[in-house]
Amino acid sequence: KEGRHNTDLLDSYSPNQFKSKQKLEDMIHNYVDINSETEIVIFGGWYGSILIPMFKEVKKITLLDIDEKVNTIGKRIFAHYKNVEFRTEDVFGCNKLNQYKTANLFINTSCEHMAPMKEWPLWEWILRRNNPYFAFTSNNMFDIEGHINCVNNIEEFKKQLPDTSKVLTENEVTDQRGNRYLLVGKI
Repeated sequence: KEGRHNTDLLDSYSPNQFKSKQKLEDMIHNYVDINSETEIVIFGGWYGSILIPMFKEVKKITLLDIDEKVNTIGKRIFAHYKNVEFRTEDVFGCNKLNQYKTANLFINTSCEHMAPMKEWPLWEWILRRNNPYFAFTSNNMFDIEGHINCVNNIEEFKKQLPDTSKVLTENEVTDQRGNRYLLVGKI
């Protein structure tokens, strides 16, 4: 019922979204021990449409998105998930959440919508408390509204990572609009 007239929500479940997020999930599971004690922070999580069900077995998922409407809908869709918290926050303006200290994995499948991850001011603070993994994606789809930080290729994307990052695996997914670049590693 929610998606009947909401094309944005429908797009969050599109075949292109499934294809890239499924590939990212496979990459994560090959390099990160995901279990009932894992805590995940998702930056720019949109509705959580695909990612939340992929990691439903974890201890905690904190999803940050700047769009309150998106979070309100996501909360309704995933109301039965007791381990998910939606927060309406600007990723670059959100200061020191407790979840940051205990997160094992930071996911950002919206890197093209925000400043480079190396510019996020809390990495150093987090690294004093934890040594988390990351799973980030970006793309070369410059002509899509809201894409303020696209990259031309995966090497350009790697230059946007925090200096302490070590890429464990990388991949590229092509669809009719362009290429998505996927990186999984350790901060």
